[in-house]
Amino acid sequence: MRRLLLWVLWAAPVAAQTPLLLSDILDVVEKNYPPLLATFAERDIADADILQALGRFDFVMAAQTDSDRFGFYPNQRATMGFDQAFSTLGASAYGGWRTGTGSFAPYAGALDTRSLGEWRGGVRVPLLRNREIDDRRGNLQKARIGKRIADLTIDQQRLIIRQFAARRYWDWAAAGQRLRVAQDILRVAQERDQALREASDLGQIPAIEVTENQRQILQRRSLLVEAERGIQQAAIDLSLFYRDGSGRPRLASNAQLPPQLPETETLTDAQVEQDTPTALERRPEIERLTQQKEQTRVDIRMAANERKPAVDLSLGFTAEGGAGAVSRGPNELKASLRFELPFQRRAATGRLLSAEARFNQTAQRELFARNQVEAEVQDAASAVRAAHNRATLAKDEVKVALELADAERERFRLGDSTLFTVNLREQAAVDAEFRQVSAVNDYLRAFTVYEQVTARLLSTP
Repeated sequence: MRRLLLWVLWAAPVAAQTPLLLSDILDVVEKNYPPLLATFAERDIADADILQALGRFDFVMAAQTDSDRFGFYPNQRATMGFDQAFSTLGASAYGGWRTGTGSFAPYAGALDTRSLGEWRGGVRVPLLRNREIDDRRGNLQKARIGKRIADLTIDQQRLIIRQFAARRYWDWAAAGQRLRVAQDILRVAQERDQALREASDLGQIPAIEVTENQRQILQRRSLLVEAERGIQQAAIDLSLFYRDGSGRPRLASNAQLPPQLPETETLTDAQVEQDTPTALERRPEIERLTQQKEQTRVDIRMAANERKPAVDLSLGFTAEGGAGAVSRGPNELKASLRFELPFQRRAATGRLLSAEARFNQTAQRELFARNQVEAEVQDAASAVRAAHNRATLAKDEVKVALELADAERERFRLGDSTLFTVNLREQAAVDAEFRQVSAVNDYLRAFTVYEQVTARLLSTP
């Protein structure tokens, strides 16, 4: 009776409390699962890399003061200026002001300025090397691609973690079904015990039948203890994913168990054919390799740029103001054209060959990853179909086993059977129900893998 009372106390809240759904677990995982939250740091790292790359375009200011004393040409000099690099055409601008007072050697006359100093400004524009791409713009492009790679890394981890969470949830739900089967079969033996005792006291059945039923009660209590341990273990495993608002693991109660496991469905060939290209498009590891190829393309462009000759055009304007001797100017427009070409260009050629080799290497990895995804989808679909067929057979077996148990109980009531035979029929029905639960659980686990390999778990609420 104590076990029956415990069963009533366990079963009563089920109708009153909302069952815990798989979507609830996945929502908690998204918000509070530490390994996934740790993966989010990849996005912060990528943002930091972008900021670092943008720093190459920072507005730079500089200032300097110099003084010569106790020499033949005592003087003071001060200068300040700025540089600004642009992301367009590799151009940059500069400007500033300087002043020089005192006496200067004839060969250093350029340091002398009028009383208000000299203002300057200009632009530098590359005509060949660094025009289409340079280190600043190339590293910025790679950093922005790295942000996309970080998002894909997070999605890849999210896909794996969601699959683990779903499997733990279905293991817990299946353990709950096994517990209910164990409770039901124990209840049947306990309810039969009083009727058997009364029949034995009246001499209608031998006393050994009561003893046989007592043996079954003890055996089924042991089965219930095993089932209770199973659901406790499943709840503990699930608690790694089921957490409270502060992120602490939380044990799901029996009152939160779903009333039953979902029905199984097979996968059609049309569905698999439709899901395969979707998997190739959405699987994060494939897109990650594609983005890595894009990064390598940037490296190829940067290396090819280094092989070009440097032809840089500079235009500048200077103006002096205030009192003082006119040694130049006062206004000047300056232009220069600079050419540079390393004759052998071995460093640039080596970088180019290395980048091209990495690109080909990544392309081969991407091709194999696509083949692997196609194989995974086919294998997962095969597993789902086999699990569905097994679950269907197990369901039919349960139906037949329960009918046999009911028929044997009726024969026992009419005196045409023994309690030993009834117990055998009931045990066979219990074994069939356990096999059905395991088969449905295997189906749900296989279908979870299918949702992972097709990336459908990414869109699961």
